[in-house]
Amino acid sequence: MVKQVRAERTRQALIAAAAVEFDRQGYAGTSLSAVHRACGATMGALTFHFPAKADLATAVCREAEALTGEALAKLVPAGPLPPVAEFTLEVARLLEREVTVRAAARLARERAVPSCWYTLWRAALRDLVAATREPADAPPAPDELELLAVYLTAGAEAALRAGSTGPEVQTQLECLWALVHSPKECPVGPR
Repeated sequence: MVKQVRAERTRQALIAAAAVEFDRQGYAGTSLSAVHRACGATMGALTFHFPAKADLATAVCREAEALTGEALAKLVPAGPLPPVAEFTLEVARLLEREVTVRAAARLARERAVPSCWYTLWRAALRDLVAATREPADAPPAPDELELLAVYLTAGAEAALRAGSTGPEVQTQLECLWALVHSPKECPVGPR
């Protein structure tokens, strides 16, 4: 039993170290030796749990999927913004706070793994758009609303990678959503 606990602890440490490396260096720039050294495990322990770098990348993505799924399941839109806007704000928060989520986003963008993380939140977004139809004739149309949310989320990821802070990105997203719903209510334009 103790060995199982220790093995699971090692596995989780390897995933955490890999997330940091994949986030910083991307898939091609991350070496297995950097990962095992970063968490203090041996190369043997790494290859026991993850025989190939692709297996490690997949594990990072699965961890990000779990974090994202939990956060989106708890999301209770409240306030002046529509639920789809709150959704994008939550995904941006995850990108800012969770290195595993940032790593999964980068891995998916680099096509190093099947786009597991994007697939997860895109499906959740699609369901949300379908469930929160405003009056059918109110702009934007559901497919346009989904596309807008995807582009804003991608922009939030790019802004965070470029050095914007989480609060700056949140303010910018809120402003952009306000422009969509009430153009006169956006106090601060995107920087």
